[in-house]
Amino acid sequence: MSRLFYKHIVSVVIGSLSLLGIVGCDGPKVIPDRDLVNIFHDAYVANAYIVEGKIASDSLYIYEPIFNKYGYTMEDLQHTIKTFTERKSAMLSTIMSEVNRRLDEESRAESRKIVVLDTIDNIAKRAYTRTIYSDSLIQVKRLKDTTKLHITIEDLVPAEYAISFTYLIDTLDENRNSRVEAYILTTDSIQTMRNTMMLTRYREAKYTRKLTTDTSHRKIFINMFYHPSNEESKLPDITIRDFKVVRILPTDISVDSLYHDQLNISIINRELMTSFTADTIEVATHDVIDSIAHDEKDSLTLHTL
Repeated sequence: MSRLFYKHIVSVVIGSLSLLGIVGCDGPKVIPDRDLVNIFHDAYVANAYIVEGKIASDSLYIYEPIFNKYGYTMEDLQHTIKTFTERKSAMLSTIMSEVNRRLDEESRAESRKIVVLDTIDNIAKRAYTRTIYSDSLIQVKRLKDTTKLHITIEDLVPAEYAISFTYLIDTLDENRNSRVEAYILTTDSIQTMRNTMMLTRYREAKYTRKLTTDTSHRKIFINMFYHPSNEESKLPDITIRDFKVVRILPTDISVDSLYHDQLNISIINRELMTSFTADTIEVATHDVIDSIAHDEKDSLTLHTL
């Protein structure tokens, strides 16, 4: 969050707190500056949770646990704010500057942690993305060779499968409604996620499709030469280039696999990644991850069975 947002929220906190309660007759205490910084800091965090989560709350009561934590009351805070105009040793703006500094520092630390986790996620996802089927060139000019255009992918795991290829249907092709189809066959032999598309003729074009599988899926079928049942397939003339099926594992599985390979342990709790320090932002290769893993191995082990 920006510094401007912090200042806005802090001003809301001050405004809210300044309206809480009336000075009691039993003599409220003056809160020391250090405790005042802590109270305003915690009040900001409470407000942020309420605003971000759209939580309905009575503003007269949400701060009471904060006051109790440091041994003060609403009246003590009200009295302390009023006394600032009479004190020479400190100003309220000085207190709020310190609160703002702490919030900024915490925000930067959290932002860097997010960058670290995103970096690790991206590395893991790239590391465990696999091209599981490819063919640089398929040319079909005879009807009996169209079987080359029927691809089956088996041994599926829960993942995203990206299908892509470039094709060109030549002028000698006698078909008029050539299509491509892709679908998943479930363990119950039911077709699901079926997609068909008319192929462009006489100019190079590209086909891309992504299918997401789960444990109920058994096979992926890709048919690059498909015609409606009421049409006869005639002499083809089609060229397929750079056919690929790329398997992209879910991020959590990729990260688990990455740590398993690097540390020879199985990660059971994604929260362990918070043990990485901000220095790991520079993570870019497996060698760097190895180094981090070595430094953090003791703390990582605590999070594993």
